[in-house]
Amino acid sequence: MADQTIAARNARLDALSTAVSFWAEKKRDEINKRVESSKKILKGRTGSERLAQASVQAASVLVVDSLNDFLLASG
Repeated sequence: MADQTIAARNARLDALSTAVSFWAEKKRDEINKRVESSKKILKGRTGSERLAQASVQAASVLVVDSLNDFLLASG
């Protein structure tokens, strides 16, 4: 009787081990896909960040030039 109980217990532990390994592999794949997606999103954002930075720099130059023209004309 004890041998059957131990065998059943071992079978359940083997099934649990297999299930955990399967779950961990699926979870790892899911996380890796999210990481790749996040990297692509971040790469896209840095591209738009550079574009925004260029716009800010161009606007700053325009403002400085406009202020210089105003101050020199009123002086």
